[in-house]
Amino acid sequence: MGSTMYKLVIAALSATLIGLVGYAFINPSGPDAIRPSNIKDPILKPVIQTFADAVDAKPNAPKPRMELGMTYEGAGMNELAEQTYQQYVELFPDRIIGWYRLAIVQNNQGKVEKAMHSLANGVEVAPEQMDAPHWQLALWYIDNGKLELAKEQISIAELKRPNSIQTQIAKGRIALEEGNPELAIQILNHNWLIEAVSDGYVYQLLGRAYRATGDEEKSRETWSRAGLKKPIWADPWTKVVVNHVVGLNVMRQEIMKQLRANNLSEARRLIDEYLSYENDNRVVRRLDASCDAKQGKVGQALQKYAELIKEEPNDTVSMVLLAKLRMRVTQFQTQEEVEITKEILMAVLEIAPDHQQAKSLLGVLSKE
Repeated sequence: MGSTMYKLVIAALSATLIGLVGYAFINPSGPDAIRPSNIKDPILKPVIQTFADAVDAKPNAPKPRMELGMTYEGAGMNELAEQTYQQYVELFPDRIIGWYRLAIVQNNQGKVEKAMHSLANGVEVAPEQMDAPHWQLALWYIDNGKLELAKEQISIAELKRPNSIQTQIAKGRIALEEGNPELAIQILNHNWLIEAVSDGYVYQLLGRAYRATGDEEKSRETWSRAGLKKPIWADPWTKVVVNHVVGLNVMRQEIMKQLRANNLSEARRLIDEYLSYENDNRVVRRLDASCDAKQGKVGQALQKYAELIKEEPNDTVSMVLLAKLRMRVTQFQTQEEVEITKEILMAVLEIAPDHQQAKSLLGVLSKE
């Protein structure tokens, strides 16, 4: 009897231990959500609160913590995003998404060495068909003169996805850095590549290559078509991060979009809503005046621009907008009023001598 009871107790204890081990395995504990000490954006604040609460409700779940990190990232709160993604990679080191997002927000903060280290961890767990971590890491290596490491990552990226835009750009840049401009031209001088990369970036690289070969004429021709920026490459989660962008910044972008499309009633609705949250934002106040002008309320628009300039005498943006509006209004086309518009533009050039738009508008007025 005693022996049977002893076996039952041991069996019950074993089952309990197995259950506890299983529970610990599928429900690991996790750190509390990263929360901002103070956030003023009335739209963003409740969204962050909701995601942070979801993290604390299920600290072992990957999705809420990633969503919280992406919300911080989308809002440009890179330090909070970095802290959240750091938690994520510690909890889920085998998931490439955590390492990639961590690297991106570190790079956004200028923490280049940390970004490269994080993504170097990420490439070790990248799925078999995913090339993006490799070419992104390679491009960062090139930026920092680590050409041999860049070549290693480009080789892997090409095995996963041959002839991608990013690998071709990386190979062309490596050729330039290694003093082989002829090879760079051979890699880069293709219409499909030139058209696929925005802002004339390939022409920028080709301009450097032609100059290095001594072909000044070809270099000048190419540079005349080149942009000045380096492209920001989308990664596999860019659209997901964009979907997590909320707050007043998003509303500002939407107002601009609606104004460009001449959807004035929607633009006006958004402007009024925005100003109910933040009535001193100068960008939205300019958009407010622009919407008034488009709706035919020219007097109101002129007054609003004038108020902005009175508050900030060096506000060249509002000054140019005021001048442009005056140029469209019939009653301001008399010689006396045209001179006033010229004075506004000349004031802009006193503040910013290289202001191209002010120069162009002044040139138009001088011809009339």
